[in-house]
Amino acid sequence: MTFLGKILRKRDKYIIIYDILSQCENGALKIWLLHRTRLSYELLNKFVTEMMDKGLIWEDDGKYYLTEKGEELLETLEEYRRKRKELYKIISRIEEIYNED
Repeated sequence: MTFLGKILRKRDKYIIIYDILSQCENGALKIWLLHRTRLSYELLNKFVTEMMDKGLIWEDDGKYYLTEKGEELLETLEEYRRKRKELYKIISRIEEIYNED
C-alpha cells in the first residue's frame, strides 16, 4: 500500500471534529450525528462531551447547535480540509513520479 493510501484510511481528529460541527450547523440530534459521522456511540459521546466542555456546541431539547466559537472553528477546519486535500494531491503526484519505472 502506498503512503497516501495509508494516511487516507483513517480520519484524523480534526476531520472528525469537522464532521460533527458541520452537522450541528442547523441543529442535529445525537442519532443523526451517530449515523452521519460513522463513529461508535462511545467515541461520539467522547467528542460531543469534549466539544461542549470547550464551548463549541450546545444542546437544546435533544439537538446540538454550534456556538460562535464552534462556527469559527468550523470555518478554520474547512480551510484545513481544503489544504489537506491539496497536500494529498501533491503526495499522489510524488508517488506517481517516484514509482515510475
